[in-house]
Amino acid sequence: MTVKNLEHLAIFEGDVVMSKEDMTITANHAEVTFASKETPGQTSKSTPGLISPQAHFDDNEVTLIHATGDVVLKQGEKRAKSNEAYYYQKEDKVVLLGEPVAWEKDYRVTGTKMTIYLKEDRSVIEGSKVLIHPKEPAQK
Repeated sequence: MTVKNLEHLAIFEGDVVMSKEDMTITANHAEVTFASKETPGQTSKSTPGLISPQAHFDDNEVTLIHATGDVVLKQGEKRAKSNEAYYYQKEDKVVLLGEPVAWEKDYRVTGTKMTIYLKEDRSVIEGSKVLIHPKEPAQK
């Protein structure tokens, strides 16, 4: 892991696993953008340019995760995979790009871009194809 405090960025390489409640995202690489939870006028506890102790991460919140390379999203019985994904914390949505495929029970959907609205339990798929009763791809 590399932390770039001045850029508000943490970079993860290798077998990256990120979890939130019942959702898990795995990828080869992830860049996590964060913002301070501090109120205006409050001074930061971290020293710019240095890797902060773990305790200082509590002063920040994730705003965006950009995952690349063999991205797999799991939430309950739902699965999706793509070459690239963006998770937007505030909107609680995931955008899958690069040959995205999603499947659940007896159907599989492919498209050019998938936007998954997690709170609303709905998805918007651009350039979609739906297959009923497909064989589920091998799980990692």
